[in-house]
Amino acid sequence: MRKKRRRRSPSPGRLIPLLPSMLTTVGLALGLASIATSISIHADYASGVVSEQWLFNRFWWAAAFIGMAVLVDMLDGRIARALNSESRFGASYDSLCDLVSFGVAPAVLLYVWGLSEYGNPGLMAMLFYVVCTALRLARFNVQFATKEKRMFTGLPSPMAAGLILSPILLLSEFQIIATPLMKSFCLFFVPFVALVMVSEVPYRKFPRIARFGPFSTLVAGSIIITALITNPGVVAVAITYCYFILDLGRCAWKLAAKTTSRDKESEALAGDES
Repeated sequence: MRKKRRRRSPSPGRLIPLLPSMLTTVGLALGLASIATSISIHADYASGVVSEQWLFNRFWWAAAFIGMAVLVDMLDGRIARALNSESRFGASYDSLCDLVSFGVAPAVLLYVWGLSEYGNPGLMAMLFYVVCTALRLARFNVQFATKEKRMFTGLPSPMAAGLILSPILLLSEFQIIATPLMKSFCLFFVPFVALVMVSEVPYRKFPRIARFGPFSTLVAGSIIITALITNPGVVAVAITYCYFILDLGRCAWKLAAKTTSRDKESEALAGDES
């Protein structure tokens, strides 16, 4: 009689390279949780039996789920590089999950939060943001090993999602009711963020641990984590908007300097010819 072969259980060492993809799946689940929370807000608010406290709480969680997905997205790429387990499959899977977590989830959240009040223009702003997120991720997949190895071309989609979620997180944290001016501002700000995503504006990547050393990184990380736990809305707004404005302002400054020098050269040439 033939002896039945026992199936060998996979060793823990073989499962380690799957850790980045497992973290990517966690990020996808967090994005889906945000979408489900936003849909439940819309459904329950339509019934008219919810309190302001309940709305603040649900909006906070819908935004917080996306914020958690941003943190997970920052980890999975670094772990993949540390384990030397980067692959085309992992990059494609990561981009597909990012489209849900940083494209669809923030758009649905913002639409339920305020854009739905503007009818078709609000819907157009939401759809435009999602389309630009898909284009941004597709371009990153093509050139992540060449042009975007050191610098991002255009605003990264996680930070774009952070620009959307952080004000909602802040307002919900301090239970501040959004004014019509705030919501109308988002109607124009969201398409602008989407355009910056697909633009050629260079954005710096976050520095690696080796640049500052493990101990300095541990101290800085402890400060950021402590601030996020105590005041998540304030820290999220500060980090995302500083990152957005600094590199955008740097690019505008360089462009203005090039234009000025070009005008001076043309004026000098015109003076020589005369």
